[in-house]
Amino acid sequence: MAKLRSETLTNICWGLFLVWFGSVAAALGGNFGGTLNSPTFALGTGVLLLAMNFVRSIQHAKVSPLTIGLGTILTVIYAPLVLLGFNVPFLPALLIILGVVLIIGAIRTQKFF
Repeated sequence: MAKLRSETLTNICWGLFLVWFGSVAAALGGNFGGTLNSPTFALGTGVLLLAMNFVRSIQHAKVSPLTIGLGTILTVIYAPLVLLGFNVPFLPALLIILGVVLIIGAIRTQKFF
């Protein structure tokens, strides 16, 4: 397998994301709000983020801990919902906590003066 440039891989993943978004939106009759709230869309997005980082790791390129974490959260939380019909109500709180941790980490490592 030929090594892809990081920019090329990023563009391919953005393209796949847009195709995925459009496909789910089309399946929902063009309802973009419904698409953003769709568990199927969230699960597919999580899998796409994990796949992107998997390809990056195979090619010895820098992986993103943020997208690995987000992809894992989306996949683990939404797979039972989509595949088995289980509802997981704590995802919004988990995402807020993750966001706060990232913000605090960024502020702690930033040199302001």
